[in-house]
Amino acid sequence: MAIEIKQEKKGNPLIWIIILVVILGIGFWVVKTFLKPEEILSKPRMEDILPSPDSVRLNQADLNMSSILDNPIFQTLAPHISWPLPVSSLGHQNPFKQF
Repeated sequence: MAIEIKQEKKGNPLIWIIILVVILGIGFWVVKTFLKPEEILSKPRMEDILPSPDSVRLNQADLNMSSILDNPIFQTLAPHISWPLPVSSLGHQNPFKQF
């Protein structure tokens, strides 16, 4: 009875590189296809909201806040609420105490 010793076959590194490239390509495709954020609502254009020739001028308007705040008509406006709003306490001091 004879024992045969076979030499171990070495894999071709080119095949392993091709398999790795295919797996990486499939992984990239899966991530790009299934994990990208979906745009549910599209951003409206100014012409869709205000369909007039003035919408272009309104879009290019420069709003100077200091001239608005220093305006005497704006200064005559009176506040109707106190700011910051008062915070009311909710609940009990002891949550286990009965009503």
